[in-house]
Amino acid sequence: MGRDVVRLFRRKEKSDKEQKPRVQQPPISKRELLSAKPIRNPMIEWDKEEDGTVIIYLKVAPSRVERFFMGRASEERVKRIVLDEVGSFVWNLCDGQHTVNDIIEALSEKYKLRRIEAERSLLEFLKMLSQRMLVGFLLSEKK
Repeated sequence: MGRDVVRLFRRKEKSDKEQKPRVQQPPISKRELLSAKPIRNPMIEWDKEEDGTVIIYLKVAPSRVERFFMGRASEERVKRIVLDEVGSFVWNLCDGQHTVNDIIEALSEKYKLRRIEAERSLLEFLKMLSQRMLVGFLLSEKK
């Protein structure tokens, strides 16, 4: 009987035919990435505190379990993401005006980092923001 209960809550694996094809983005070169301009998702709500700290508010849909127990009355929750000083600094520069290279230089100067340290940290942070769809990138026109 214990196994039957587990099977009820386990997700079915989709066959290859049922899976939605993922759109493959063409890889971009490092040069193109450094000239790209990160821009915040305009659908995301956020505030800047007096001390400069950025707080991002994400609407989170109720899980299946919450919907099951609470029915249709379950509402979206708001998740708060509080960025640290460096994250807030970068977030404010993701305005579609500054390139990734500009932000690397600003980080290096403000926090006394070597360029390679600033670059690696920034690219990892931007990757995380991009995966969560908090930022996108404006690519410069190819000449």
